[in-house]
Amino acid sequence: MIGRMIIMTITCKQIAATGVAAATALAIGLPAKAAEELKVSTALGQKHDQSKAFFTTFLDPMKSDKSEVVLNYIGGPEVTPNKKQGPAMKRGLIDIIMSPSTYYANLVPEARLTGIATVTPQQWRKNGGHKMMSEAWGKKLNAIILGWGNFYGPNQFYIWMKDKPKLSKTTGLDLTGQKMRTTPLYTPFFKAMGATTKNISPAEVYTALERGVVDGLAWPEGGVAFRGWHSFIKYKVGPGFFRSSTMVTMNKDKFNKLSKKGQAQIIAAGLNYENKSGALLKKLAAADNAKIYKEGVNDYTLPGDYGKAFKKTIINANWTDAGKRKYTVDFATLKAKMLDSGS
Repeated sequence: MIGRMIIMTITCKQIAATGVAAATALAIGLPAKAAEELKVSTALGQKHDQSKAFFTTFLDPMKSDKSEVVLNYIGGPEVTPNKKQGPAMKRGLIDIIMSPSTYYANLVPEARLTGIATVTPQQWRKNGGHKMMSEAWGKKLNAIILGWGNFYGPNQFYIWMKDKPKLSKTTGLDLTGQKMRTTPLYTPFFKAMGATTKNISPAEVYTALERGVVDGLAWPEGGVAFRGWHSFIKYKVGPGFFRSSTMVTMNKDKFNKLSKKGQAQIIAAGLNYENKSGALLKKLAAADNAKIYKEGVNDYTLPGDYGKAFKKTIINANWTDAGKRKYTVDFATLKAKMLDSGS
């Protein structure tokens, strides 16, 4: 009897050991879990300065560790038109987009407030603005905000015109009779200055200028020379106004499916973009300015009270327009978080 028990004990131990060895061998033989591949798109062309800053500060850092997440850049507006990228991300057809938020303002009214804000991205995160906007983006766009980029000051935009600017004591700049290329960010103040607005994509601006479809446009510094617009544009009209409305956003469902490490990598890349893209964009804009000035574009700043009236018209027209819309979050509270107390 004792002999049989000893034999049974030895047999059980042998079976257990064999099972562990087999399981270990199986585990060693299994391939590692494949990294999650995310489709990335830019609403601005690949050669645009903002796209270059995005590639350098968001895409490139993600290449150092592809164990959890691999980013696949599928192209720009030549693949998915810029104003269709927001809806495509919402449906999960694209995972991450870099886009001026005004391109999807029809889906998220709060998106109109980014360009007219005066706080820095860092202030915006600290004061709760990021949290409020994240709520709106989540509900209306099924997205999370990874980074609000390209900030190097509150005055990055200008009016670009074929003809010498006409002054107005009321609005600073008189655009009566002028046809201006627009987006939802510019339409309120263009109309206040008397302009006729035309909604056309950046890719169509050159031809529109060439054929007289438009007489000018509002646009941030940078990206003018490589597009060839300076062949027609002769005046860069200031003082400068607004800041970049461009954000990097991600489909919320896809983000939630990532591992904790993958989520941490994406969040870190978004913050890197937010904190570093501005300095890079400033250098690119300076180089672009040097080219267009050399080719004959005039840097024209509206003098004295005209300049003050110009900026006042822009700010008042846009915030008045913003106040007429329906929002997911409380407008008055969000507005306070988007404006620097000194502005």
